[in-house]
Amino acid sequence: MKLPFSIDRLYTTDLSKSQVTDELTNVVIEKKFSGLSIDKFVTDISENRFVIGRSTYGLDGFTLERYPVIEGIYFSERPLTINILIKPSYFTIVFFSIFVFTFIPTAIFVDKLTINGVFKSPTVIERLLYSLGGIIPGLWCYFGYIRPIKKAENWIIQKLSLRITDKYVS
Repeated sequence: MKLPFSIDRLYTTDLSKSQVTDELTNVVIEKKFSGLSIDKFVTDISENRFVIGRSTYGLDGFTLERYPVIEGIYFSERPLTINILIKPSYFTIVFFSIFVFTFIPTAIFVDKLTINGVFKSPTVIERLLYSLGGIIPGLWCYFGYIRPIKKAENWIIQKLSLRITDKYVS
């Protein structure tokens, strides 16, 4: 069973296993926005798999991005077939989802609230302000933890010149 937000796909590349290893060992610190954002990489390469971790420091369009670990498992040599596995931090996504599923429905469906010590029906502005308790964590979760999953996949596809295959992985 494939979990939501995770990526488990087979890719092929024209590179050899040694060229893939060279590409991954030569990953250097990437500086963006004139050095205001720095990406550091940690790689662990073995004979039949590789693992890449990426940490972003500094200023980015959305400074809260946390990239998941990318794991690649080699399947065949000719052409080189790699199973790419990317799994996000589900604990963090569930944590933020609690706020989203608590504050937004409450702001929409509640009939009466105690606001400033007065038990009354909330106005539209008060409902909107209350729903921000779910909207802000929802945006934080998306831009910080969900969007980097696809960005990590696109990065490894570009780095290793990968093409998706039609073979099935279980």
